[in-house]
Amino acid sequence: MRPFGSFGVDVFFVISGYIMARILDPESDSSSDFFFRRRVLRIVPPYWFFTILLFVAALKVPQLMGATQATGVDLLKSLLFIPFSKGNGLIQPLLFIGWSLNYEMYFYLALAVGLLIHKKWASWVGAGLVVATMLACLPFAGTSVVAKFYSRDLVLEFLLGIVSYYICRAVPDATAKRWRGVALAVCLASGFWLIAVQGWLPEMHVTRVLTLGIAALLLVTSASLLSQSGWDTRLGWLVLIGDASYVLYLIHPYCEYSLDRFFGARLHWLKSQTVTGMLIGVGSSLLLAIVVHLYGERPVVKILNRRFGGKRRSTEFAGAA
Repeated sequence: MRPFGSFGVDVFFVISGYIMARILDPESDSSSDFFFRRRVLRIVPPYWFFTILLFVAALKVPQLMGATQATGVDLLKSLLFIPFSKGNGLIQPLLFIGWSLNYEMYFYLALAVGLLIHKKWASWVGAGLVVATMLACLPFAGTSVVAKFYSRDLVLEFLLGIVSYYICRAVPDATAKRWRGVALAVCLASGFWLIAVQGWLPEMHVTRVLTLGIAALLLVTSASLLSQSGWDTRLGWLVLIGDASYVLYLIHPYCEYSLDRFFGARLHWLKSQTVTGMLIGVGSSLLLAIVVHLYGERPVVKILNRRFGGKRRSTEFAGAA
């Protein structure tokens, strides 16, 4: 079976590059003060919490953990975002979904260095460092796990996000409003293309950046232009889901696996392969993510930013609690 849905990571990387470029742009209404510190405070606490929780679970019930082994070395590497190979040959931390966060922290570090080198052009300096690192790692990708990880062309999608931001910045609001019908068509077409590439079309043996990265660039750019033109969501529940999306990303595989493993074995309609099982799995994951976000992630991030994130008001979440 071909994997489906992983294009969400491509979209995530483009969005991440877009947001970071906006934060670091001196001409935007954002602030680059305490940039790296605030990104660490936002990303690390939930990731560390669920990683340690999984480590404890692997100690207690190792038979349920597959390739995840509760070793101190693997835990340390996971917490420090150091890539390593598991027993199944995949380069993943203990919390396997965290492989993308290894890249995310890497991007933050590159941009933080870029900020130190040249504040006005921090995004482009950071992008150059990412490309230079990728090229430097390529000759050693066959012998080093770390080099293999950082030489993947997937890192270029973060650069596409930076390009997306500057495209949107160059488009006046009046122009975005006049062409929003075209932007809507591009948004729908690029979303359809992402689904088609992984769901229906024959497998294409070309670089992922061309098959999924460019489509993600078009999706994010057109969606941003639609927002810029005034077509944006005001639905509180949808904004709340967006705020809880990070926690949802971290926990959803384990929620769905638990439902399938413990209940699907007894009740066929709860198996993840069924429509009812899929809907219940998604719904329960979403509900748990919102609860953890409201009563765990949001207050913790607020406290940490107030104590360590500088004087700027916390704007990590779009909606009110």
